Amino acid sequence: MMDDTQRKKPRRRRKNSSSSPMVFLPEELLAEILPFFDVKTILRLKCLSKSWFSFISDSNFIDKHLKNSSQNPHLTLFWYPALSCFNVVPFPVYRILKNPSIKNLYDSPKIPSIDHIKLVGSCNGLLCLLYYSRTAIEFSLWNPATRKISKKLGLLPHGRNPDLGHFDFTFGYDATASTRDYKVVAFRAKDNEEEEGSWKSEVKVFSVGGGGGDNCWRNIQSFPVVPFNWFDTYYHRQRITDGVHFSGTVNWLAVDNSIVSLYLSTETYKQFLMPPGFDDEVPLFKPVLRVLMDCLCFYHDSNKTEFVLWQMKQYGVRESWTQLFKISYQNLQMHASFQLACLYVNGDMAIFADESRKDRYQAFIYNLNDKTVERIKCRNNIRWFEEAKDYVESLVSVC
Repeated sequence: MMDDTQRKKPRRRRKNSSSSPMVFLPEELLAEILPFFDVKTILRLKCLSKSWFSFISDSNFIDKHLKNSSQNPHLTLFWYPALSCFNVVPFPVYRILKNPSIKNLYDSPKIPSIDHIKLVGSCNGLLCLLYYSRTAIEFSLWNPATRKISKKLGLLPHGRNPDLGHFDFTFGYDATASTRDYKVVAFRAKDNEEEEGSWKSEVKVFSVGGGGGDNCWRNIQSFPVVPFNWFDTYYHRQRITDGVHFSGTVNWLAVDNSIVSLYLSTETYKQFLMPPGFDDEVPLFKPVLRVLMDCLCFYHDSNKTEFVLWQMKQYGVRESWTQLFKISYQNLQMHASFQLACLYVNGDMAIFADESRKDRYQAFIYNLNDKTVERIKCRNNIRWFEEAKDYVESLVSVC
């Protein structure tokens, strides 16, 4: 029988040299690092603990992430894979420029709908989707990055006013400290062909979120001057030129060669003039407003031979209009009878969509330096001309 001295002493567990102590990062450092991550990664981190959830849900963190995300612009690729559903996929611009070939979109999630869908606009990572049924129009806000979509809002009876026609829509954001509202603007206007200088208009606003969300359409002051009207060959009806959201305003081209600007914070209008000398131009197609390179821009054709792009360096100041470039249709390898849409410009590269192919399914890249054209290849019938909107990933809530 063994005595106590002969008994084996229990072995001490050896510390695992490969293990390392857990590292805790101060919140100030996390606030600088995490906003550079993509949304998918951040949503995973959000599930780690209550403290991470609270930290990532904070409005200051969401704003900082949005600011960083804006350095990686996307374009929304919209198409109907079937009659009963639609698909919108935000696609990074740098990938289009690096390799003008878009693949694997068939595997992206599809959204079922029995209504006709139109992508009205994009703002802070939210897409505004308009649903047209036989009797009414509604909209919802969708964040593709978080895959959250709001319920349908803004029920508006669908019908044509004999004096004003159909409503058109645009989407914007009022960033003032008192509200921080997203707003959908419904508008229609028509000049009186029988009485020169006479016209009518109607403008409604629906606010979502912030302090001003009221869940109903409100009538606001009508247009101070009638916006530019044109005949849409796709929808076979007269339409107002699309409103363009820029820095808390919605802007329309007007028939007197001015720009009508609706300030979303005060819901009042201002007007400013187009570049000097533009009055002398007689474009074949309607001029188009668009936000490019963080500035309000507009483009048009000149003498049926060239595409011209202007940029307003300082918003609202006529003297700041600058002509960025003028490209001959011959260099663009297209005929003047087809209209162009400029989707993106940065340095010496520009992305265009054109109507030279059936149903607006064509886009190409133009090199401003060597004047070469490269078609963007894609198997999907993407609606480049109307639904290719600017987009950035965000954590912004749809509520």
